[in-house]
Amino acid sequence: MRAQLPLTIEILGLKDGEAVVVERVIGATLYLEEAKRIGQHLLSIADVETPPMGYRILSHSHDLVYDCEVGRDEQSNQHSAQ
Repeated sequence: MRAQLPLTIEILGLKDGEAVVVERVIGATLYLEEAKRIGQHLLSIADVETPPMGYRILSHSHDLVYDCEVGRDEQSNQHSAQ
């Protein structure tokens, strides 16, 4: 699926017991499937103190399009706000 405007990918980590954005790629791609591949790659190379919790993909207007928690089923990640 192609978005109207570029998507943003955020890698999430844990700091002081709270989920925080540890890496962000703004305008990575227009395509959701490509953004998912980029998110998975970023998870594998993220330089964080603790293992990353997952990633999320946001629309140009910062609406949540997709989120992926490490170890969570792929089927439950898709969001309808696109």
